Amino acid sequence: MKRLIYTILLMLMIVSLKAQYASLLDSLTNRLMQVENDTARVNILNQLASEVFFTDPDEIIDYAESALKISEEIDYQKGIAQAYNNLGIYYRVKGIYEKAIDYFFHSLEIMEDLNDKEGIARSYNLIGIIYYYLNNLELSLEYYQKALVLNEKQDDKKWIAGNSNNIGMIYERMGEYDLALEYYLKSIEMSNEIDNKNWLANTYGNLGSLYMMIGNPTSLGLFQKRLKLKTEQKDTAGIASANNLIGNYFLYNKDYQNALPYLLKSYELAQKTDQLSLLNLNSQKLSQVYAGLGNFEKAYYYHKQFKLYNDSLDLQSNTQKIMRLTLQNEFRKEQQLEELEHQNNKIRQTLLALSMVLAIALILYLYWRQRSKVKQHLLRQEKLEIENRTLQEDLEFKDKLLGDNINYLLNKNELLTNVIEKLNGIKTNLKPENQKMINGIIVELQTGIQDNTWEEFELRFNQIHSDFYNQLIARFPGLSANETRLSAFLKLNMTTKEIAAITGQSIKSIETARTRLRKKLNIRNKEQSLGEFLSKF
Repeated sequence: MKRLIYTILLMLMIVSLKAQYASLLDSLTNRLMQVENDTARVNILNQLASEVFFTDPDEIIDYAESALKISEEIDYQKGIAQAYNNLGIYYRVKGIYEKAIDYFFHSLEIMEDLNDKEGIARSYNLIGIIYYYLNNLELSLEYYQKALVLNEKQDDKKWIAGNSNNIGMIYERMGEYDLALEYYLKSIEMSNEIDNKNWLANTYGNLGSLYMMIGNPTSLGLFQKRLKLKTEQKDTAGIASANNLIGNYFLYNKDYQNALPYLLKSYELAQKTDQLSLLNLNSQKLSQVYAGLGNFEKAYYYHKQFKLYNDSLDLQSNTQKIMRLTLQNEFRKEQQLEELEHQNNKIRQTLLALSMVLAIALILYLYWRQRSKVKQHLLRQEKLEIENRTLQEDLEFKDKLLGDNINYLLNKNELLTNVIEKLNGIKTNLKPENQKMINGIIVELQTGIQDNTWEEFELRFNQIHSDFYNQLIARFPGLSANETRLSAFLKLNMTTKEIAAITGQSIKSIETARTRLRKKLNIRNKEQSLGEFLSKF
């Protein structure tokens, strides 16, 4: 009776699925109602959870929890591990990374006990994704490479393509563009070989981003291919992401008019699929687009939405007003005053020519009026000077707070890293059961490392030095995003070691990037440091 009631509840849940992907899911749900074997039912439920990811991620949790409940009742370990993976994917989409990675590590532990190489590779892949989102590039690369080794041993072409794409993304973030291109092309070749349009679309988008960064004009065509494939697949989340990439392409080229419809479409679809990370990214870009179009009211609205999504993602929430909009507003006021002054001069000239009789009275009147304006102007000027001094003091104070905050986070990360290294050093001498316990402690310590140091730094830096990026890119438009970020660190006279700790890159990569940046900035004076040069912006 209990089993019958449970089956009926599952059927009611399945009937409510959306019409747009009913054909695929109906086939699976029909099989679910026909099979009596619990193991088979778990496998179908886990497959359903995987399929709905592309159309409605909110559906994942219903199927995954049902699969987990049955698996635990019958002690089906592989079913439990796969359900953990699906639950982790659900929480990853929601931006709850700490909970997601907990599920992925539990799944990995089960797959290792079962010696399931395919399952182990999949867990490595999912863990690598989380570390990528947390900007821990070295750990992410480590897990992706471990997954790829297993994929190649099993000749799993689907995941060879998938993890090659992921490794390409890591190398792109590290500034190793040649390696990134190599892995992207490998992924595209493999995806074409097995006709995997999902991976092909994803890699087109990533390759397009790389080409856009290095100035290759084919990037837009690759973004459009991604959008076409995702549309054919009815992948709502993928369509949202593809629209974001095309909108970002036009924004990068300051074509605000063409960027707007794509970003709005991406924003709308991201709301439907509840993709907080994409909503956060879209709201920031929409604010930039509307500012570029001169619609400062909407620019400010989307900036506020960006702050709200930051809060939802546990990012820095105390964002100040957009400094650039404030400065533009002050500039407009100054223009109005100058125009008024010009008009008054014309009036004075006209009145002086009308009559000698009224000349003295008119001159006295104008003199009094002019004095009043001068006085007001002096008062305004004095007020502006006071405000400028206050802003300068505030800037210096915030710079100090930024430095203190980053130093705190770096020290904390360094301390935790040292503890992890020591634990790794002693765990080999322990019993297997104690090694598992030590591994759990290491994972918790790794999770505690402040991997969002860069995001917090950039947010605080933009609050304090809002025009730095604009001035730098205006003078050196060929700089990449990574190079402008490196410039921000150098402006604050941060060391290579400190920059590496924030970005997650190796010291060697930072030193290479510094040399490349120096050439791009055309600094010929060998005595002049990068920090000294960038302090002028």
